[in-house]
Amino acid sequence: MRFYTLPPIKIFWPHVLINANRPETGLAYVRTHRRDVEAIIIDSGIEIFRDPNVKDYPPGHLKRLVWLYNRVRCLCSDAEVWVTAPDYCDDYHPGALWLNADFTNIERTVESVKRALTEHPEVDWLIPVQGHYREPKSVAYCISLYEQEGILDGRDYVAVANLCTERRHDIMVETILIAERMLAPKRIHVFGLDVDVAAKVKQRIFSFDSLAWTFPRSPGLPSCKNSKQRRQYFLAFIKRLEELGLLNGVRW
Repeated sequence: MRFYTLPPIKIFWPHVLINANRPETGLAYVRTHRRDVEAIIIDSGIEIFRDPNVKDYPPGHLKRLVWLYNRVRCLCSDAEVWVTAPDYCDDYHPGALWLNADFTNIERTVESVKRALTEHPEVDWLIPVQGHYREPKSVAYCISLYEQEGILDGRDYVAVANLCTERRHDIMVETILIAERMLAPKRIHVFGLDVDVAAKVKQRIFSFDSLAWTFPRSPGLPSCKNSKQRRQYFLAFIKRLEELGLLNGVRW
C-alpha cells in the first residue's frame, strides 16, 4: 500500500502529497528529493470550502493546477504525477455547495471533472469520487454518473474524496466497500483516511494520504511547532503505520 504525505524536508519519503493552495513547500520537497521520489499526488485545493462563504474555486484555478503539474513533471520526470481534478465536497458544510436539489456537489464535481479532461487531456488526472455528507451510498451515484459519461474508461486510478473529515469508522468502511465493488479492478486512493480504518481496508485500496502526523496521538500534547518536533512526530506516525502493517515493501 502507498501512503502519501508531505514529510519534513530532511526526511525522504517516496510518495508525496502536494497542496495545490500552498505549493511552495511541496515543490521544495520534491526539488530536494527529485531523484528518489516515486509518485506524487497534487490535491485539488478543496480545503478552501472550509470557509462557508466560499462557493467555488477562484478564476484560473484549473490553469494553476496544470501549471503545478507541469512544474512537478519537470522536477521529477521519472515519477508518477497525478492531479486531483477540482471537486466539490459536502462534509465541511453539508449542502453549502449544492446549487439546488437536482444539482448537488456530486453533479458539480462531475461537470468539473469533464471540463478538466476536455480542456487538458494531456494531464494525468486523478478522478475524485464525491458523495453527500454521511451517505455512503451516494458515492455509487457519483460513480454511475462517471460511467454514463465514459469518464472512467481506460483509467485505472480513482480517488474516494468524501471522507476527509469523517470520524465514524462504519461510514468510512461502508463507503470504501461500495467504491471497491463498483470500481474493481481499478486502483483506489482514499483522501484523508483514518489510519485505523486504513488497517481494516488495506486489502481493498491501493493508497491513502494523511497529514495527521503533525498532531500527536496522545491527547493534550500540542501539534508540532519546530523542525525537531516535526521529525519526531513524523517518525512516530510512520512507526504506527508499520505496526498496523500498512507499509510493507515501502522503501524510505
